[in-house]
Amino acid sequence: MAAKYPDQRVFFASWNKTRDIKALNELLVGIAKHTPHAPEMNVLVVGMPNVGKSTLLNALRNIGIAGPTPKALRTGAHPGITRSLSTRLKLSIDPLVYAWDSPGVMLPFLGKGESGAERGVKLALIAGIKEGLYDIDALASYLLYRLNVLDPISPAYLKILPPGTQPLTDVYEFLDILAKRLGMLRRGGIRDTARAAVWFVQWWRNEGGFVAAATEHAAVRGWGFDFQWDLANPSDSDKSAGAVAPSDATAVGSDKSQERPDEAVIQARMEACIERFERGVDGEEDDGSNVSKTQEKKQARTELLAKRKAKAERRWAKKIKCSIIWIFGKLSADVSAKISSRTALD
Repeated sequence: MAAKYPDQRVFFASWNKTRDIKALNELLVGIAKHTPHAPEMNVLVVGMPNVGKSTLLNALRNIGIAGPTPKALRTGAHPGITRSLSTRLKLSIDPLVYAWDSPGVMLPFLGKGESGAERGVKLALIAGIKEGLYDIDALASYLLYRLNVLDPISPAYLKILPPGTQPLTDVYEFLDILAKRLGMLRRGGIRDTARAAVWFVQWWRNEGGFVAAATEHAAVRGWGFDFQWDLANPSDSDKSAGAVAPSDATAVGSDKSQERPDEAVIQARMEACIERFERGVDGEEDDGSNVSKTQEKKQARTELLAKRKAKAERRWAKKIKCSIIWIFGKLSADVSAKISSRTALD
């Protein structure tokens, strides 16, 4: 992707991995050292709500400033903790590096139809938007479905169910078993599936996502629900990259299927995945599916007002033109009359 985006630098990091934070700190300090003419460097952190911007800055501060450093920015498990641009946070002393934290940047509209609805569920699952906007059973059902797609043989949620449990597709059966396993009961010994659904979503946010990503024999890999690629079936991008994909005849879950895929295969699939996502975004821009009905009404009203204004301006321009012609005509007539009268007197 460096060849495709030469002016951008991408760095993958996790705030809870010290080596990633150290590497990111070294990257920022290195950039600051390469601009010695500037007395300091300022970094602005932007992103979707509740993705860990403030947490990342606190971690960078702990690495970059020697000695014990108290948490400088408030953090929380729900979106909206940071509501305005923060004061500058010092990340490094030599060279001087400061950072600004910012509120989450949210899309004004998630899209129309099923794709927009699914995008909203995804954001609610990662607490990017208030999960109260969605029924918790719906979130649990979608999460169960996606984990089954990611690894249909041994999905990550089996680790939180009783040993020997087979993969499940019915969310109510799943939540019933989970509630029993966790001892979540209501009065009368009824299993509390609502609490189990909340626990399931929280488990995925805190631990399950890492468990799912670390699955060795899953054919589907990726960074999340919007960036996944299939390693089981070869594609044209693999052939163009000269990579050798795992054989289709290899059974999923066998020892051979667990061999690490060719690095060129992973690279080709990653790039193809990003390109598909970009094409999808461009398609939404072209067909207007990323514009809400409210925005469409506002746009239509704006266009109507612009047309009315243009029409009024043309009407006034025509009146002014007619007035100017009439004035010039009258002046010409008066001048002609004066010339005629003077000629007659002579």
